Amino acid sequence: MKAVAIILAAGKARRMSHPKALIEHEGGKSFLQSLASTFGKAGCGVLGVVGSDAEAVREQHPSLELVASEHWEKGVLASVKAGLEAALAEAADVVLVHPVDMPALRVNTVKSMLKEMDRGGTGSLCLRPEYDNAIGWPLVLSREAAEKLLQAEGEDLEKAIQLLQPRRMSVKDPGVIVNINTPEAYERVFSMAPKLAPPPRKRTKRAGASNGSGAEMPSNSSYAASSEE
Repeated sequence: MKAVAIILAAGKARRMSHPKALIEHEGGKSFLQSLASTFGKAGCGVLGVVGSDAEAVREQHPSLELVASEHWEKGVLASVKAGLEAALAEAADVVLVHPVDMPALRVNTVKSMLKEMDRGGTGSLCLRPEYDNAIGWPLVLSREAAEKLLQAEGEDLEKAIQLLQPRRMSVKDPGVIVNINTPEAYERVFSMAPKLAPPPRKRTKRAGASNGSGAEMPSNSSYAASSEE
């Protein structure tokens, strides 16, 4: 079962001082990097969807596969469709959709949802996590459900999702409902004002800094490890 995660990072951060994809989460990682790591550890391919501030997001995340949402200003559904097209083109059996401003999602939660989808068999399956009676993210879609969402009319994402009759799955992960989309929310979580993640690590060639095979050695700066589980 091939799973591809779509991280929605196309919208304009009207309430934040920085693009949300670039804000530091933990261990020097941006929101987008942290989520890409989470989904990658759960066995998913990862696609980021960019729109506003696309150039800055690409520069900060040179190793991530990023897809442009040409109509991101029309709403989130337009960006979801851009991601779905790319994921289905990569022959995904399961597609996960997750907002970039919810970086506290745990690896084990993603794994559990993928196992639940695998047990569900074939057909149009749509799954959403639930924590403390509140519905959250990621949205998990079978290929057939993803194709239906891709054909949805209008601009209202939640309305389009409801037509898929999503099944709720109870999880023990508050990260599925924690949305860090305002300076106040960030300060409640991190006890500081929102700040940008440090720039990506660059490989620099220094005199004598060789591994013996001619390859350049990485610079000393690196992102500190963080636990997503």
